Amino acid sequence: MKTLKEKLDESLRLNSINLSAIEVDFLQRYIEQLLNFNKKINLISRKDEENIIERHIIPCLIFSILFKGFAGSVLDIGTGGGLPGIPFSIINRRSRITLIDSINKKISAVKEIVQSIGLDNLETIWTRVEDKEFIKKYSNYFDLIISRATADLKTLIEYSKPLLRDSNSKLAVMKGGDILEREISDAKKRFNYIAIQKIPLIYLPENPENINQKFAVIVERINGRK
Repeated sequence: MKTLKEKLDESLRLNSINLSAIEVDFLQRYIEQLLNFNKKINLISRKDEENIIERHIIPCLIFSILFKGFAGSVLDIGTGGGLPGIPFSIINRRSRITLIDSINKKISAVKEIVQSIGLDNLETIWTRVEDKEFIKKYSNYFDLIISRATADLKTLIEYSKPLLRDSNSKLAVMKGGDILEREISDAKKRFNYIAIQKIPLIYLPENPENINQKFAVIVERINGRK
């Protein structure tokens, strides 16, 4: 039976993801802690534990690599167990990332995970993104907002508007499902000045043809035209 390290190394190789030894070590420790905390609180589905690398880590890594070298301030809305924010922080060590979640026990677990693995470019906050005090404190603060399947695209754009720094700032979400095209269409109708890219998150060996229809949806010009 393969060890976690062997499974991780194999998945990285199959997906042509080249990471440093330090980055792999961070990832391994994160996965171990995520699985450990998942025994006490549902941070990911229990049925996904055996395939955590293929179903959670690899997609989040591919998403994060789209922003390789990013050095700005980042908000992860509804981080849950730290996804995609923690993999993003490992890939983009010069970024400063704020992880938020509305469920206190989840954000408490994530705070412990972050401290235990030694990541120093993250902060964790128990709050809702629409909270007035949070908006006041972080108004026009973030260069990038990320999220993984937390709300429909139109709602996420509404949440992002007061928090993004300027017209160069972006919202990037991991999304899939049959209604994604409708979500994009509805968002463009509501905000006719935005620009949207849809990039397939193709990862092996689970979905070489993107059969699960997972995408990175990147929204630009939320705060006006460039």
